[in-house]
Amino acid sequence: MKTLYMEGLDSDGFERLCEEIFSKFYKAEVRSHFLFDDDNTDFVILTKNKIAVDCKHPVKTSVGKPAVEKFSIAMKRKKVKEGIIVTTGRFASTAQKYIDENDLPITLMDMVRLESMAYKAGIKLVERKEEPEAFTILSNSNREFRGHLAKRLTKDLGRSENLEIDMSITSRNVKLIPYYRIDYRVNAEFKSSDKVIHKEAGEGYLYLDEKGNIKNEDFIRIYDMVPRLAYDPVGKEASRMKPNKQVTDSLHERVQKEHTVFVPYVTKSGKVSTKTCTPAKKDITIQNVMCLFLPLSDIEYNLFGKARTIKILESNSEDFIIFESSIDKCDICGGKISKAIICSKCGNIVDDKHGHQCSRCNQSICSNCGLLISKLIGRKEPICVTCADNEPKLKMKPLK
Repeated sequence: MKTLYMEGLDSDGFERLCEEIFSKFYKAEVRSHFLFDDDNTDFVILTKNKIAVDCKHPVKTSVGKPAVEKFSIAMKRKKVKEGIIVTTGRFASTAQKYIDENDLPITLMDMVRLESMAYKAGIKLVERKEEPEAFTILSNSNREFRGHLAKRLTKDLGRSENLEIDMSITSRNVKLIPYYRIDYRVNAEFKSSDKVIHKEAGEGYLYLDEKGNIKNEDFIRIYDMVPRLAYDPVGKEASRMKPNKQVTDSLHERVQKEHTVFVPYVTKSGKVSTKTCTPAKKDITIQNVMCLFLPLSDIEYNLFGKARTIKILESNSEDFIIFESSIDKCDICGGKISKAIICSKCGNIVDDKHGHQCSRCNQSICSNCGLLISKLIGRKEPICVTCADNEPKLKMKPLK
């Protein structure tokens, strides 16, 4: 069941919403602005006999006899045999009386009847937007979390053996922060010289944080299908459930960019031109919002006896998002690390320039914990201090 919201729609948005409902109900395409030339509130359902629909929203006064009379005249002019007037307001008694007296093939449809039609077409029509649903994820125990962190570090540091026995968690401070999954729908029509040259339609969803930053594919891969728990935030947390203007503006900008097309068309003079077709904000409908409160953790831990820190967005597994980590910089030179190596002797995490593998025991060592065999069958090889002590006759010098 698809959900469409009424709240915040202008007359154009209401017309497009009705187009979708009627199109799905009758299983037929629609053509906009079929009857009237002076406004854009109508469309025709392209069934066998054609059904004209006139949309009235917003309505300051009730829909009465004049609107029905105007609609009837337009139907005769366009040779349409059946018509529907749908409104978010109410109909005056004179409207139905005029239809009955003149035996007009016109149906008056209020919101109750429109909602019923929408439901039969597989659409839940909501007049007032519901509050976003809130979820969180199951939090791991410290023991489970230690296992996930160890697996991730083992992978990131290129180790063959699990680092869990060589690490311990000193502290883990967790707070929940909101992310928004927003479903949207695009329905835009572009004209040139009153002729429709392109219709842009589609739907999808985006994940955004509170600052309006759109999350990348890694975030979607990890958190889109993560097991969720219903969550009932209170106080300040509850006020963060609904996305702010910065979030919705960012969503509109991304959707407009993704749905901008360049359409060639022929002008009245016969020349070929190109029109940039970018959906307006009114062409983009937010259909649903889910607020996902995720655990952001500041962790202090020991690895090979050396104190370290890491800031992550948890996910119930070792596949999580790292925001900050003390293993991003080389412990010897302070430079940024592209490929990290951890010293099995002192716990230093270094880059490949300061990281080596002992030529005897194959353990990883840093420049501070290794020696260099200067003459051995014509090659220079690194060796750890432990192995060097077992071969005192070798000629060695410190690694750099």
